[in-house]
Amino acid sequence: MKKIEFIQYLEEYLKIKDFDDNSQNGLQVDNEKEEISKIGYSVDATAYIFEKARDEKVDLVLCHHGLFWGQEEVITGVVFKRIQTLIQNNIALFACHLPLDAHNELGNNIGLLQAFIRIFKLQEYEIETFGEYHGQTIGYGIRFKEDIYIDTLITLFAEQVGLEKKLYNFGKKDCIHSIAFMSGAGGSDIKEASEKDYDAFLTGEAKHSEICLAKDLGLSVCIGGHRETETIGPKLLAEHLREKFGIEIVFLDEKY
Repeated sequence: MKKIEFIQYLEEYLKIKDFDDNSQNGLQVDNEKEEISKIGYSVDATAYIFEKARDEKVDLVLCHHGLFWGQEEVITGVVFKRIQTLIQNNIALFACHLPLDAHNELGNNIGLLQAFIRIFKLQEYEIETFGEYHGQTIGYGIRFKEDIYIDTLITLFAEQVGLEKKLYNFGKKDCIHSIAFMSGAGGSDIKEASEKDYDAFLTGEAKHSEICLAKDLGLSVCIGGHRETETIGPKLLAEHLREKFGIEIVFLDEKY
């Protein structure tokens, strides 16, 4: 399809202009192509990802963490290397940060929530919005009647979703009946999760001081990995684009 129409669709569907974000969301690096037939999706915008995009012969990389974050960059060193790979291989780069965390159909947090409901086969539950960032509520919480053993957050949920498996069982409960989700670096939302009386909180990463706070608050915290908790949104978006436009999609994975 035409690149300009594809970019327009992404901007409107993801409501990019509605968000106050440090990330320069949208098209960050252009190319000379008028048509898009194959895209690669990723969490990050690294030299490795762009080299993989080159090898996969994609027209555009769709990522969550882009190259530019609210300030002008000097195009030297590793920044030059990254952009050079894109330009030399005629690959465009589109980044979407907060809008993809917050999207109510294909976002990282709704994706985690939906996976939780599916994996534990919940029947009766209440969903709440949770966690504010830059004036936007981007996370979700859920309260349910079923007994879910706290250990299954890592033995079942994290395993099936592909998350890291670190559990701080500070709540000292065998079973939970509520949990809040905040993908990425969501440790700053630990206090809110406790104030709203959630039994557990799942995020990608948290500072040492934030884990200490969770311990004092008696809130169980599951750390799933920053990248791992933010893979689900790009994947859902890529699948949506494949179904809608028939575009070839490839996952540009980067394991550490």
